[in-house]
Amino acid sequence: SMIDFDALVLNPCEDIFSILVKFTLAATKPEAAPVIVRGIYSSAPVDVVMQDETIFSDQQTSLGIRLRDFDIPPDRGDIVEIIDQRHPAFGNKYWIGDSDLDGQGGATLLLRTKEPL
Repeated sequence: SMIDFDALVLNPCEDIFSILVKFTLAATKPEAAPVIVRGIYSSAPVDVVMQDETIFSDQQTSLGIRLRDFDIPPDRGDIVEIIDQRHPAFGNKYWIGDSDLDGQGGATLLLRTKEPL
């Protein structure tokens, strides 16, 4: 029998670590109503070494989601807003810059503060 990784691992993790977020599918399905789901938010500093060896400091922010929460998976250009009042990032809006499927029913969305070109 298949192990339900989503039920055994993703759901309990989400129960502990997740926050409420609102998706506006501006790129993938503009006519759709916004979707409110739970996701696991992560933000960490990252240093990038440029060609001239100077260091460019950036913040890498991502959101883990469960694909079963969506009719159409969100993707590049869609908008994510943090609507969980308990969270330090409450009120922040991001654009999805990239989506990485994990093959286990989840995806990690890379969030950007500027709209991707």
